[in-house]
Amino acid sequence: MTNADEIDSRNRRLCELVKQNNLFAQTEILIVNEGLITQLAKSLEITHDIDINHYAGIELDDLLQEGRFALLEAAKSYDLNSRTKFSTYAYTVAGNAMRDLCRKGDSSFERQLVNHGIVQVFLNDNPVDEDGVPEAEKISDGRIHDPVGDEAVLRVMIQKMRNRLELLPARERRLLMYRYGIESLEYKTIEETAAFFHLTEKYLQIIETRALGVLRDGMNDGKIL
Repeated sequence: MTNADEIDSRNRRLCELVKQNNLFAQTEILIVNEGLITQLAKSLEITHDIDINHYAGIELDDLLQEGRFALLEAAKSYDLNSRTKFSTYAYTVAGNAMRDLCRKGDSSFERQLVNHGIVQVFLNDNPVDEDGVPEAEKISDGRIHDPVGDEAVLRVMIQKMRNRLELLPARERRLLMYRYGIESLEYKTIEETAAFFHLTEKYLQIIETRALGVLRDGMNDGKIL
C-alpha cells in the first residue's frame, strides 16, 4: 500500500467518525488535510491575484478558514464506498467554497463601498465642469434618475479606484486601504492608523496627503479606467 493509499484509508476512517459528530475526528481530519487546503488556497491566491485590493480584501487566512469549513462538510457528505479518493473530493468541494467566497465577497465589497460612500473619498472635494463651474452650483437639468445607470457608473468608478490604488507604492496603498476601511469597511482614526503602521501622526498625515493627491489626480485623469 502506497503512502497516498494509507492517507486515503485514514481519511475514510476519519470521515466515518465525522459523520457521527466525533469532535476528535473533526480535528484530526483537518490536521491530516491542512496541506491540501493550504495548497489550494495559495493556488487560488496566485490564479486570481487575491490580495488586499481584490475580492473584498479576502486574504489567505480567510481562504484557509473557508476551506477548512468546506472540508468538514465534505467529510460529512463523502460516500465511503466511492472509488474517488477523499482528497480529490475534498479538493473540489473546498475549491468551490473558496471561489464562492471570493465572488460573494467581491459583490458585497462593491455594494458596501457604494453604501458607505468610501469611493467618494478619492474624488475631488470640489469638482468642476469643463468650463470651471463648480458642479454644486449648477442647476439640475431635470433628467430622470436612472438607478441602473448610476450603479453602472459607480462600478466603473470602483474599478478605476482599484486600478489607481495599484499605481501607488505598496506602503501608501496599504495605508489608504487601512485608513479608509476599504478592507474592513471600518474607518480608522489618524491615531489608530499611525499606531498600526508604527508611524508618528505627523508623518502619517504627510504620507496620506501625498497619496490622496496622487490618487485624486488619477481618478480625475479623464480616462474611463
